[in-house]
Amino acid sequence: MKRIRQLLLLFVISAPLFAQSQGDFQHVSLRILHWNDFHSQNIPFKIKTKSQLTGNDTSYFVGGSAALKAYIEKYSAGDTVLLLNAGDDFQGTPISTITKGASQITLMNMMHPDAVTIGNHEFDYGRETLKKDFAEANYPIISANIVDKLTHTTFVPPYLIKTIKGVRIGIIGLMAPDLAALTLPRNIKNLYIAPTASTVKEIIPELKRQHVDLIVVLSHIGVDQDSILAEADPDINIIIGGHSHTAIFTPKKINGVIICQAGAHGQYLGELDLLFDKSHDSILSSSGKLIEVRTADIKPDSAVQATVTLLEQKVDAALSNVIATLKSDWKRNWSGESNIGDWQTDVMRRITKADIAFQNNGGIRKDVYAGPVTLRDMWEINPFGNQFVTFTVDGATLKKMIEWQAAGKGEMCQVSGIRYSAVIKNGTANLISLTINGKPLQTGHRYTVATNNYIAEHGKEFFGLENGIRGVKQTNILDRDAFIAAAEKEKVIDSKLDGRIIRK
Repeated sequence: MKRIRQLLLLFVISAPLFAQSQGDFQHVSLRILHWNDFHSQNIPFKIKTKSQLTGNDTSYFVGGSAALKAYIEKYSAGDTVLLLNAGDDFQGTPISTITKGASQITLMNMMHPDAVTIGNHEFDYGRETLKKDFAEANYPIISANIVDKLTHTTFVPPYLIKTIKGVRIGIIGLMAPDLAALTLPRNIKNLYIAPTASTVKEIIPELKRQHVDLIVVLSHIGVDQDSILAEADPDINIIIGGHSHTAIFTPKKINGVIICQAGAHGQYLGELDLLFDKSHDSILSSSGKLIEVRTADIKPDSAVQATVTLLEQKVDAALSNVIATLKSDWKRNWSGESNIGDWQTDVMRRITKADIAFQNNGGIRKDVYAGPVTLRDMWEINPFGNQFVTFTVDGATLKKMIEWQAAGKGEMCQVSGIRYSAVIKNGTANLISLTINGKPLQTGHRYTVATNNYIAEHGKEFFGLENGIRGVKQTNILDRDAFIAAAEKEKVIDSKLDGRIIRK
């Protein structure tokens, strides 16, 4: 009996320790590192800001593939790290355009991501070119809602399952639902985008049947759509997002779903740390941040740097040439007039001899600081290789187009030859004034409009034209070439706002 009592006492004392040990065994620390919308920014770029101490301008360099790789290595924690990329690695610098994305596959192969989803700009060189590029990738590429109309199969695998420390993680890729408006129709021939929420709802039960513990959506749909998706489906645990270029410094939490995004162009590496309970398939705690990829604070990865240098040698010699000088910063503006937009549309109108010119904000991809302007700058401002086109509209149609633009119903365009002022109320624009080359708009008059071929193929989205833009004439003038020639001719450029767009 004495022996039995001793054994019972030993069990009572050791039981809590045993339970704690079992609990610790079931709790796993995981880390997700992520980035998105890199846009082939393989070399570091300058950030200009104001010093909080002195109020003076200060600048430093961030990003670049070699520095990003070094930061990934620094913040990796052995075999408990999941490395994810949320799309748009293509397009933005000359090397991506020249190699049609192949440069980015080469560099991503050196990053060794666990999963990559497709961004809209991956399709900029066409679906067949993209397939050839993907054939060279040594990492998984997923997207669940890009569907081939002919075969009714997804363009790439819809998801993958990754096991880390015994935790089975299901990762679902998602593309922006409006892909058709984000690229040229020929680039996505015979592809369509299935709805995001219903696509995820169909896949989650399939993942659960495969005993997945944690569900991550790797999305290229933008932070607003990520939030809507989180509200619609609490079975999702985490959304690692892209597309909207949003720097979420502290992860959002909506309907229990953790939402992260790491800005753009490799300025930040996102980090999300989790404590996961395997016994209950639940996240016990989470914390996240964005790590700025400052080049001065780390030694760049030598192998990646060597590859970047080799790639850039193909373009660097010619593109380093200075072609003009800016007296003032060229600054973009997504919701109003910008001085770089004024300059570009003036060039478009002058070259095409049109009455009016429109340039979409999304086609202007870079700010440039006052000082020398190089050929590389011009390539990076307008990387898409769009061409100028012209068409004519009557004054009544033009007025409706401007009302649509002023109300913010489509992506805003910069303008030349036209000035308008509007009061916006309940999503409707009331035009206070509208002039064409200094004269009031005449509803019966026909006006010649210059724009680029991308806008011309999306007349409904940009201007509310239900039947699109008719009578488009090709000029065979590449936008980038025209802007380079104009800058070389002007030599010194001092762009200032002049009140073309006023929205109240």
